[in-house]
Amino acid sequence: MISYLNRMTKALMCAGLIATGAGCQQPGQAQAVEEAETVYDTVRPDITKWMQQPAILVFSKTNGWRHNEGIAGADKFFVELSRERGYGIFTTVNAAVFNAEDLARFEVIVFNNTTGDALSPEQEQAFQTWLEAGGSWIGLHGSGDNSHADWEWYSQVVIGPTFIGHPLTPHFNTVRVETLNADHPIMANAPQVWEHDEEWYFFDSRPSEYGLLPLAGIHEPDFNPEGADIENLANWAMGDTPAEHPVIWVGCPGEGRSFYSALGHSDLAYDVEVYRQILNDAFDWVLKTSDPDGAGCPTVS
Repeated sequence: MISYLNRMTKALMCAGLIATGAGCQQPGQAQAVEEAETVYDTVRPDITKWMQQPAILVFSKTNGWRHNEGIAGADKFFVELSRERGYGIFTTVNAAVFNAEDLARFEVIVFNNTTGDALSPEQEQAFQTWLEAGGSWIGLHGSGDNSHADWEWYSQVVIGPTFIGHPLTPHFNTVRVETLNADHPIMANAPQVWEHDEEWYFFDSRPSEYGLLPLAGIHEPDFNPEGADIENLANWAMGDTPAEHPVIWVGCPGEGRSFYSALGHSDLAYDVEVYRQILNDAFDWVLKTSDPDGAGCPTVS
């Protein structure tokens, strides 16, 4: 009971309902939330037998930071995409859907800002088996933060670089995004350079170091230094060129395909025409509708 009251008091403090000057976790800091123990979902969701096929699973469970606006925007985008493509769709925060029988009903799985230790070891293995056997995965923004460290295969093979922070002052920055691989089917319809307003992630390394293929990167010099958190920007800096700071990349784990984008903190990202086109083309690529021979997969040296 005392532990519960302590957690409620802290929540009220952080919401500004109790005056205080300390004790609240801010965006851009450690992503994990403090819990006494991790409780995994065990009761499988009721997926109607009439769900249209093929189908998309959009998963947005969070045991860390919850990007409410971004989750809502991505859910809406994939509902629209499913309608346009003639796909069924199932959105859930119930991790018990990650079992062989249920996953077999989906052609594409989207991690929609999923954070924290969301899956049990058995559920993690079910997803790994599904993806490496030829599955198609799309990961958005928070799905690549640093709160997944307990899942080594996911953090090392699927995501690769480790998130280390993002600016807070200002929180959002409009910077130039540059296409790094114009020949890739995902970027074929994207401009060479465009501007995007985003909560930009910084990473400790680059995806190529993990055998992943960068598709787009940002111009770090575009961050406005006026009033910015200069110390952290300097500590996090990855490099002045877009090739040194990738934000979109792909992989081909086993027989599957993966696409990760650090964009998507806000619902507004999913209204941007350029980004909508990239996500549509990513959908085709992970499904092998485009590039069936895998020319766009990273080259293993």
